[in-house]
Amino acid sequence: MKYTLFILFLIIITAIIVPTGTNAIGLEGSDVNVEMIPENPRPNESVYVTLTSYITDINLAIITWKINGKTESSGRGAKQFSFNTGAMNTTTTLDVIITTTEGQTITKTIKTKPSSVDIIWQSEGTVPPFYKGKTLWGHENIITFIALPHITGSNGVEISSKNLVYKWSQNGRVAESQSGYGRNTFTVVPTIISRPMNIQVEVTGVASGVGQSSIYVTPRESSVVLYSKHPLYGIEFQKALTSTVELNASKEIILLAIPFYFKGPGLSYKWSINNIPIGNAPDSNTQVFRQKEGVSGTSRISLSVENSQRILQLAGTEFNLKFGQ
Repeated sequence: MKYTLFILFLIIITAIIVPTGTNAIGLEGSDVNVEMIPENPRPNESVYVTLTSYITDINLAIITWKINGKTESSGRGAKQFSFNTGAMNTTTTLDVIITTTEGQTITKTIKTKPSSVDIIWQSEGTVPPFYKGKTLWGHENIITFIALPHITGSNGVEISSKNLVYKWSQNGRVAESQSGYGRNTFTVVPTIISRPMNIQVEVTGVASGVGQSSIYVTPRESSVVLYSKHPLYGIEFQKALTSTVELNASKEIILLAIPFYFKGPGLSYKWSINNIPIGNAPDSNTQVFRQKEGVSGTSRISLSVENSQRILQLAGTEFNLKFGQ
């Protein structure tokens, strides 16, 4: 009888001390996670927001989304939301009001001030004079990236690039040695076999916004292009020699080889006619071909260019030279 009364006493004490249900859970704002993609949006960019929690069931909560104080969406389990940022130097305030099944209300506020960062790059290498294109990144050539941030301070004025902090990453790995205050350039000295790479930069300022950007670059093969040099008009850059060329009335043609995306010195030019080496000087990027008296036909003119200091920088080209009747 005494044992039965003792068990009954324990059950009563347990019922008093241990609360039933989930209403006893004390929720805080940190118990609800807000994931925003992208984390640092650009001006006029779409932003996607998702709520998660391991403490309360978000799917049963009443969730209200407000943009700058105006209710945009509300509903049970409305844990996802999207909105567009404003223009540069425009602050967008996102309020999320979460009413849980436990009867508690949690409010999360996120302010976004869009900024942008442009990345440009330049690489060493050869191109023709007055070339209007960009010197592309060739194998084994050094490439430098330059960040151009557009981040405004509290006064609405764009902050100078030298007054910001830069964190550079290459293929997801932070380059600590080239990151820091005012370091808006990042230089990559590739290995023998250059590979595609993804360069990221995150830019921050004192009491200002955060901007980030990335760029993907792929190395290009070196190449060489042949042009003819006219005795009156000079080098005819408007027409590359690639197929069949007829010898002019003077029975002579002067060829000029222009290498693309090589890094000199150390370039070696090897000319040949019908696969027979001519035996020219290795550093000669010009060659003259003349028609012999009483000879006609077609010859295959070939050229290969190699860089003795960078083994992956090599290229070749050829064309048919037609002469006589």
